[in-house]
Amino acid sequence: MHIHIPPHDLWRGLFYGLLAALIWSGHSTATTLGLQAGLTPTDITGLRALVAGVLLWPYLLKRWRLVRRLGLWRCLLMIGCVGVPFGLLNSAALQFAPVSHAGVIALGLVPLMAMLLVRVLYQQPLGAPALLSMAVMLVGLGVFGASAFSQTNSMSWIGDLLLLACALLWALFSVCTTRWQVPSLLAVAITSVGSLPFVAFWLWLWPPTFSAIPLSDWLFQAFYQGVLVAGVAIYAISRAGAALGAQKAALFSALAPGGAAIMGWLVLAQPVTDLQWIGIGVVTLGMVMALVSRERIKPATASKAKA
Repeated sequence: MHIHIPPHDLWRGLFYGLLAALIWSGHSTATTLGLQAGLTPTDITGLRALVAGVLLWPYLLKRWRLVRRLGLWRCLLMIGCVGVPFGLLNSAALQFAPVSHAGVIALGLVPLMAMLLVRVLYQQPLGAPALLSMAVMLVGLGVFGASAFSQTNSMSWIGDLLLLACALLWALFSVCTTRWQVPSLLAVAITSVGSLPFVAFWLWLWPPTFSAIPLSDWLFQAFYQGVLVAGVAIYAISRAGAALGAQKAALFSALAPGGAAIMGWLVLAQPVTDLQWIGIGVVTLGMVMALVSRERIKPATASKAKA
């Protein structure tokens, strides 16, 4: 299916897509800093659920009729994709795999998985330009990964499997919310407020040691995980999907391997090899090729709710 994207939609989609990519690029580094400071995966996930859920609770109450229109199973699917399960899987993965792996797997593979999901779930054919751009991106990710995975430990495969699950969850969220035409802020509110019950389990079953970790680390993680990752990034990628389509919005995650490598280099002093820079360039080329193509996911026949 070929649909022309108006210039204003293209620029709006680029802005929001790049904003989400910037936040994602620093996510693995921020999480690693939290783990190094002594926080656990449940601490990081609990902070994310608490801050984002409290901030967006009033908005969700005002849009409750739209939530009921979506239905319980759709809301649960969105919460499962980018709520608590994603946070736990990502934080746990970084205990085994380095930041470079997170960029390549958890976000770099999202466009490819989104393409497969569109084809499998909705039987939407993909044209030659989309397939070619995906092939270029796959080559770039392969080059990047060949260098990133050359220095690994015996337990990194556990983290890699968890990161692979994260990539699948992000792709499913992007495809489904665009297919269902879920308003951007509503999608954020549902996933954030729907994750609030985890806070009770966090405080009861895995009580954090607040006094053992500096307050600055708690505040930084609360802002990055709860405001930026759980709020701004999900809102931004949903807006990008509304403007460009789910497949093109998912392409911005392909910038994450390069962004994560740069952030890891600047903040964690993890070097970026020449081979990784080449992979970053090839991935970016593939993303540009996909952006200039004219294929979009076909929305469902139901009318779009207005947020």
